[in-house]
Amino acid sequence: MRRIAALLVSLAACPDGQVAGEATQGPGSGGEASTLASSETGSPTGTGGGTSGPGDTGVEPPPPGSVRFAVIGDFGLDIQPTRDVAAMVRGWAPDFVATVGDNNYFTGSADTIDVNIGKHYHAFIAPYRGSYGAGAAENRFFPCPGNHDWDGGSLEPYFDYFELPGNERYYRVRRGPVELFSLDSDPREPEGVAPGTTQGLWLEAALADSDASFKVVLMHHPPRSSGYHRDAVWMQWPFAAWGADLLLTGHDHDYERIVADGVPQIVLGTGGAALRPFTIETVGSQRGHADTYGALRITADETRMVIDEVAPGGLLVDRLQLFAGAPTEWSTVIAAGASWRYHERDAGPGWNALEFADADWPEGAAPLGYGAGGEGTTLPGGASPVKPMTTYLRHRFSVGDGSFAEGDPLRLRLAVDDGAVVYLNGVEVYRINLPEGPIVAATRAGLAVSNWFTPRMSETLIDGAALVVGENVLAVELHQHYAFSSDLRLDLELAAGVP
Repeated sequence: MRRIAALLVSLAACPDGQVAGEATQGPGSGGEASTLASSETGSPTGTGGGTSGPGDTGVEPPPPGSVRFAVIGDFGLDIQPTRDVAAMVRGWAPDFVATVGDNNYFTGSADTIDVNIGKHYHAFIAPYRGSYGAGAAENRFFPCPGNHDWDGGSLEPYFDYFELPGNERYYRVRRGPVELFSLDSDPREPEGVAPGTTQGLWLEAALADSDASFKVVLMHHPPRSSGYHRDAVWMQWPFAAWGADLLLTGHDHDYERIVADGVPQIVLGTGGAALRPFTIETVGSQRGHADTYGALRITADETRMVIDEVAPGGLLVDRLQLFAGAPTEWSTVIAAGASWRYHERDAGPGWNALEFADADWPEGAAPLGYGAGGEGTTLPGGASPVKPMTTYLRHRFSVGDGSFAEGDPLRLRLAVDDGAVVYLNGVEVYRINLPEGPIVAATRAGLAVSNWFTPRMSETLIDGAALVVGENVLAVELHQHYAFSSDLRLDLELAAGVP
């Protein structure tokens, strides 16, 4: 793990209205040597330094009956990080792409809009009036305006370039089980940026009118943020009471997952503009970084939505899962601070199964780890200069007949430094901050977790189909980012819905 002080030194803090150009790319950009993808086809054309290029994630296609879409934010510059993110997004072959603003730096000019957007995303835009190839048969690109789109004095270039629903500043789009509600959060919005304005009343009515399984609100300015710009208090509308399931925002050039005001919120300012460090903790901050560029890959069917934050090269940095009709009351089945058995060497095949014999593994109370402070159990591996890359942990627990609704999702709260895979009775139910695909003992977590987020519980729902009446086991493999890391941590709470 890297300390937050190192993060503050290493990342450029761009003031409002300033974005790094090619010469000041942030961490994770890959530079000119990174594998690029053809702007026409999205296929790899370079020879990047890793095992996979920005557009090659090895991701399985979405299941039948589901929709997959990408969300990008603060991306509107034709520089290397933007190209890497765009190549990755095209490699997913999403049904559509949505944005959370700042589509066209620096002033939303008609002279820059095609090179900043169309060069990378023309295959999703209809009608496409630019010069970088063919457009889409129907529009599959749904932006919302940001402050830089407004900074030329109006949104006229934006209106001329796109054909969007409604008044094109705020509108709704339904695709299968998901409905998007795109807002204009800029104070220059002529119909207001408060709940009682024309725009606010429109959103309240539109959310009430929707029967989508998942209602996602997108805007540029985040109601809550620990980043450079902090909370956009004027956008703290009663989204949860109106029926929103998820808020997606940008503006701050970092990634942050927040649960506040009754609704999960994500700040996604990692589309290409220079990354900036966090400043002051906001209400409900759970997980985040300012270390790499990336986008959201969201897959949803009628019952579940999986929101993955992915960095170029196929690194799954963060994951949030939502379930339609999820329980509203929960009963704890594994408490924070519970006792876990642990093993600091390769545990061998079947280690995550219920029938695996773990009686000879040491046991201790969570939080387990070292170096972060407040450990219930200090793991021996922390005393070695070269730390174990992977630590294996198991917790047996029982649930009674009638104490949970069979097949309902479970609620997982997890404090993890750096990355983890979670298994319920041998079935993978969650993964965070690790590459996609097979995981082995030597697999490194993708990013170091800063002091800011190490002790915090992040919350998600997980599939509960593997939970059975009687004895169960929850198994976690905990991965370091670096063998000389100063710390490691796991604490966990699992709850089942009250039937």
